Amino acid sequence: MNTTVIGKACNFQVCFRDDRLTAHAGIVLVRDFIDHLGVPQLLDEEIHVKQRERGYPEAENILSLCWNSLLGGNCLLDLNVLRSDPGLPQLLGVDQILAPTTAGEFLRAFDLGDVTDLQRVNRLIAARVRPLQKSTRLTIDLDPSLYAQCSQRKEGSRMNYKGEVGYYPLFAFWAEEKELLQTHLLRGNARAAPKAVWFVQQALKQAPPDLPRFLRADSEFYTWELIDFCETHDFTYAITADQTVGLRQALTDLPEPVWKRYATGLQVAELWFAPSGHAAHRYIAKRQSIFNKKSQQQEWRYHVVITNDLKRSPKKVMQWALGRCRVENLIKEHKNDFGFEKMPTKKYHANWAWLLIGQLAWNLLAWFNRCCLPEPCHKLTLGTLRHRLFNVAGKIVHQSRQLFLVLSKENLFRDWWVFALKRLAQFQPISP
Repeated sequence: MNTTVIGKACNFQVCFRDDRLTAHAGIVLVRDFIDHLGVPQLLDEEIHVKQRERGYPEAENILSLCWNSLLGGNCLLDLNVLRSDPGLPQLLGVDQILAPTTAGEFLRAFDLGDVTDLQRVNRLIAARVRPLQKSTRLTIDLDPSLYAQCSQRKEGSRMNYKGEVGYYPLFAFWAEEKELLQTHLLRGNARAAPKAVWFVQQALKQAPPDLPRFLRADSEFYTWELIDFCETHDFTYAITADQTVGLRQALTDLPEPVWKRYATGLQVAELWFAPSGHAAHRYIAKRQSIFNKKSQQQEWRYHVVITNDLKRSPKKVMQWALGRCRVENLIKEHKNDFGFEKMPTKKYHANWAWLLIGQLAWNLLAWFNRCCLPEPCHKLTLGTLRHRLFNVAGKIVHQSRQLFLVLSKENLFRDWWVFALKRLAQFQPISP
């Protein structure tokens, strides 16, 4: 066996050899899962971005970007890390991992029609997963977030009122499943409110139609168009309300006995308030006494939500409404663990496609986690799963006309592998 030593580190002779090793053995489990869903075939059938047949098919292009995010890549250049892993292409069933320059060319080829096709494919794949999901309710959490960019030269990258430059995508998560139902790319100086009803309608196209509906949102979505839509379409909602002068006065006028203990140092109350031109609605308010350094006085800080939930107590409604804050951690995971915050090109449609591929990558992990891993894993972030399951050393061995993926006997998460492999063995190929 030819071995050329290139140097010495500590007591080790460092050399390179043509062994089929991989640093990402755990990703084979996700690949097997998406093969059961028929994701590669569906992508090739529905997405037609390339003008010529030669080169990587659409599925390999899109899934390479998904693998890059799942395995720790933060930009297109990080595809080179995967390309330097000799065993990874075999685990993923491809001849070679996509090159960064090819990935950039592929993304820049997207136009509005291709973006629409990618949105449809996300819905079609989600429909194939629905029979595997066990949730008995649909809670949609809405939130926008600034995705900071280094330049305004990117199409749609603009400065907002806070002086921050970037894009302003909208997110709709299914809270019970941690699934990203819908995402939409807005320019950095846009507002979420004008798109609120349309955005929820798009999310519903991907959501299961027969579950009880709930919606939570922050004050960006405090619009009467969305409130009327929720009441018309049987949503139980809790939306953070803007504290207008009239609402603030109504809170101040509430008698002290109305306020009940919420937690240490916090109180909660309810009131019925009719904003100008609208019927009275139920509002739940939480207050906390703080010291104002400017006025040198104690004053109340309020958090108020509007709701049509008339059954639960004010405390229970507020607790449920504040559960929406978990969506901020999901978006942080999407930015940092998945590496989708920095848009890779100057083209708006290319970056929109990048965001939608991010939605696919997010959901592939969420579905795999829920369907194939033990329950303690369901709350883990991608960073934790990557460290414990995906980025594991393995060796690919050909023996007796069979392929073996050899892992260390010292692996402390062997039970996760056993659980996942049993689940995967029970799956039948899922078709439309």
